[in-house]
Amino acid sequence: MMIDLSHYTQDHRRELETLLHSPQWREAISSGLVQEVKAERIEPASIRPFIDTVVDQLLEFNEERVRKLIGRGCDDKDQLSRELCKWPDNLQGKDPVVSFLGLNVTASCNFDPKCIYCNQPCVESSVGLDGWKAIVEEVTADIDGAGPYIYITGGEPLTLGEDIWGDDGLVGFATRRGAAVNVNTNAVMLTPQVALRLIKAGLGKLHISLDTANKDVQNELCGGEYFDRIIGGIYNVQLARDLVGVSWPVIHTDCVLTNRNLDLFPELFAFILDKHKQTADKDDPLFYDLFPHVIPIGGSDNNHLRPSEDEFRRFYEEMWPQVNEMWNSYQDKIGVAEDKRGPLFGYFSNPFLRVAHKGGLDAYVKASAEGRYGKLALAQHCYVAPTQASFTPDGHQHRCGSHGIRRILPIGNIAERGVFDSIRAGVSGLETLPQEDHCYGCALATLYINQAVESKLREKLEAMLSGEKADA
Repeated sequence: MMIDLSHYTQDHRRELETLLHSPQWREAISSGLVQEVKAERIEPASIRPFIDTVVDQLLEFNEERVRKLIGRGCDDKDQLSRELCKWPDNLQGKDPVVSFLGLNVTASCNFDPKCIYCNQPCVESSVGLDGWKAIVEEVTADIDGAGPYIYITGGEPLTLGEDIWGDDGLVGFATRRGAAVNVNTNAVMLTPQVALRLIKAGLGKLHISLDTANKDVQNELCGGEYFDRIIGGIYNVQLARDLVGVSWPVIHTDCVLTNRNLDLFPELFAFILDKHKQTADKDDPLFYDLFPHVIPIGGSDNNHLRPSEDEFRRFYEEMWPQVNEMWNSYQDKIGVAEDKRGPLFGYFSNPFLRVAHKGGLDAYVKASAEGRYGKLALAQHCYVAPTQASFTPDGHQHRCGSHGIRRILPIGNIAERGVFDSIRAGVSGLETLPQEDHCYGCALATLYINQAVESKLREKLEAMLSGEKADA
């Protein structure tokens, strides 16, 4: 079977060609699976915009009332802002529009022992495939265009086998319902067959845990000899995409930043540049393929692995500029035109630069050394919660992934009521959020959305006030 691997470095092309002749790949190709996937694959769905999904609903609920207040002479911006950003009790009986659905489908993992920083408690899985499908079905019941982003994680979700990647599995079901799907995995179960089946199911993204390119350190963090199998899983996905001729799933690597691998981050980035597709156009879906999300280590049990203030400062002041220079030099080397170049931004920026933190870097490295990464970036309100739902394996529903990871402040259980009913019931507690004790571990994506929503609502309020003055 012909395959074009010319868009990889010469060394990596040799690695992929060798893997392609392995018994697993010969079996997958001879079985006709590649042709089956080509003929029957589902394309990934587009993602509903996270920020506008919040803003549009808040304006639908509140804009008319705020305009009336302005019309009656109210010019107190604090009062008007509170009114504009308020989620009404029970959402006035309306179904929320959800942009993010987190499904922690199992606490089980194929790493034994687990990664040394893993703080996932053992939670009995009681939902099952039909239950997860029912959750997805409710959240995707009224899709017009783009759908929610569904994040499937664990434990290790691929231990559920065909329930995840099979023709009747969760990924394919959610994609056919119009959702954009991501699977978070350690990659060692990404065989050629599984990689091809995930493409067939329309999986849009894979988040793969890769903390360092140093084999010994990665194995230490994983708690076993897993490095070669992780890398093999990544390569299997690359081969599967090229054999089928698609650009999905896009791979993002998750780098948990600890005092064991912090100084090795530039080495990880160099490794990624050597292995990813050499494309000279930022509009190519694989332009940032394999690029890392930096996730500072969490959990009080991991204090011994948490970098110090000085180590965090070194990462942000010394290593990150070095990585940026590597990326710019790489784009020069492969001939990316000025108008096609891309910066390290968004997901691929570092945790300090991605959102605004009160007090700047000095305050942030201190908070980071305490493991309270989000406390300086919390918005005035938690705007985003009614557009999210996060589930644990026992069916408990939380307002966000951060609460779900820590198992705090559940707003319902799927065995007792539906997703939307729990979101509506959870609105009443939003007035007390965010607060540091509950929200210091807020995910960077959620912090970013909250800050962006706050900025948009502020701009909207200013425009409303200016319009009223102009009319007068």
